Amino acid sequence: MKDKKIPPPRLHFAAIPLAAAANRRIGKHYKMVSQILSDLDKLDQHSALKVEFLSVGVKKADLRAAVHRAAQKNNVSLATSSDDKYLYVFRHQPRSTA
Repeated sequence: MKDKKIPPPRLHFAAIPLAAAANRRIGKHYKMVSQILSDLDKLDQHSALKVEFLSVGVKKADLRAAVHRAAQKNNVSLATSSDDKYLYVFRHQPRSTA
């Protein structure tokens, strides 16, 4: 039998080389969260960041969730607290069992 070339499958969407595709997803909170984690890295153990919700234009729950996701991804142990105007971000200090 002769080798018949199989035509490429018909695609519903355009195909591009993998190298041309974006290698990571950058969400809408990416810049803000990376700045928070960067600033947190520069703080001592006894300080917290004070982030005003109105100045960043983000809902409290959305910002807190984004910060926690990024911290978990980067193996950063942190905790958050908040009031009506501010989100406080600080390093989580494990309790001593002594």
